[in-house]
Amino acid sequence: MHGKIVRYLNSNGRGVVINASKMLFDFTKEAWHDKKVMPMVGMFVEFRCNELHQITDCKVSRFQEFGGNTMLSEADFWHHDTDEELITLQSNARDAIVQKIYKSTDYMKLTNIPLDIKLVDAMKDYFHQEFLAISFLNDLPFFDNGVSFDYTHLRRFSVKALDNLLFNDKTIAKDDFIEELGVITRLESSFQDFAKYINVNLKQMFLDAFLKKQCHYQALVVAVNNAQDSKNLAEKRIHSLTSDIALFERRIGANLDVDKNTQKLERAQKELEQMRKENAYYSALFTRLSQIKTKFEVGYFKTFSEMYHKIYMRIYKKVKSGLDICMTILDNKIYQKSVQSVAFSKNFFKIPENDRVPNMLYFAERYLGPLNKERLNEKDALLYHYIKKISTEYRKNFLIISTNEKRATEFKIKILSQNKFSVVKTANKNTIYFALVNEMSFISIYIDADFVWKSPNELIKETKALKINANAKFAILPSAVKENRFGFAE
Repeated sequence: MHGKIVRYLNSNGRGVVINASKMLFDFTKEAWHDKKVMPMVGMFVEFRCNELHQITDCKVSRFQEFGGNTMLSEADFWHHDTDEELITLQSNARDAIVQKIYKSTDYMKLTNIPLDIKLVDAMKDYFHQEFLAISFLNDLPFFDNGVSFDYTHLRRFSVKALDNLLFNDKTIAKDDFIEELGVITRLESSFQDFAKYINVNLKQMFLDAFLKKQCHYQALVVAVNNAQDSKNLAEKRIHSLTSDIALFERRIGANLDVDKNTQKLERAQKELEQMRKENAYYSALFTRLSQIKTKFEVGYFKTFSEMYHKIYMRIYKKVKSGLDICMTILDNKIYQKSVQSVAFSKNFFKIPENDRVPNMLYFAERYLGPLNKERLNEKDALLYHYIKKISTEYRKNFLIISTNEKRATEFKIKILSQNKFSVVKTANKNTIYFALVNEMSFISIYIDADFVWKSPNELIKETKALKINANAKFAILPSAVKENRFGFAE
């Protein structure tokens, strides 16, 4: 059955479809069976439903625009139940146009073939699913902060980062990410198809996507075939008449029914002359039309091939860029929900060793950590250099010196909330502090004057004496608000 989506909510994946009788049918994301395209209001669909008017199978219709090159009207869409019926109707309509063109064209005067469908329109139709998938990128909120993640490197860690978030904070639902995950799924389907497009048989594609839709060209094909058939029939008749004439001449030479065979000979000679004229006519017509046909095919195939590779690369880059954007948006969302999570503040960030937000980069670094960097496979080597490049460009290290776990955790989260690339170390004793300032270079070092083992001035002096942190900036945390045993500020 055919219908149109009149309502759809990305938040829960539920929608409503209306059919030609104005009946409404509900569908869910489980009933949507089209990996490349997301549902949207106004989209024409093909669907099946049960007796309760609940859709069990729904997918985007191949026909989204009508008129012009489609040879179909929207009324045709509503009066036919399946896309297969519309394809047959379209094919029949095209055949009728081809026959009309053939009958009204003087092929003896024909010099060139007009285009019915432009090359660019044929390409748009061929890649229509990919263009639809890309169109959904416009609905995603993306704030460019100068850092876009590479999908090919971080895709395998996105699932780990999201699962970790959902596992550690039960108040966060996976449906909060349904829009981003939906777009990624559709773009991934297109991205994986590019292997097929690389190895496509261009000549067959040129025939299916372009030549078969050119009505004037198809009419020329009919004319070429008819000219060849007429030429072949004339040649066969000439061969037959030549044999008959030889037979009649032998009979006349043997004085067998001379008058009768003479009449047959004359008729055969007359018909032979006519067949030779027809053969010459159709041979010339066949040759000329074949040349026009070949010129059309060769000329447009070259342009078609060049345009295919350009559009293919353009779509490939757009899909890849879209996946990068989606991966970045997804990571940003995981990051924001992590630093705002009460569950994470009470558990994950409370542990001093957890000095970063557990996003995709975090899990990528954890994966690479135990591996021998000199014996990495090609995929892991590319990942290692990618992570190293990002860390060098964007990572900043901070240090909090405090013996108060609660204060250190609160300020750690505050710093992490400002930049997802930050690393915030905490030192609650002198040995940890001394080890950190000797091993790492810090942008800023925060000292909690109320909870420290020696005076801030001494710590600053000791740190400045070390070459690695000679340029580090220092700040004293504001005094803590004292609480009584009931948890109220005094």
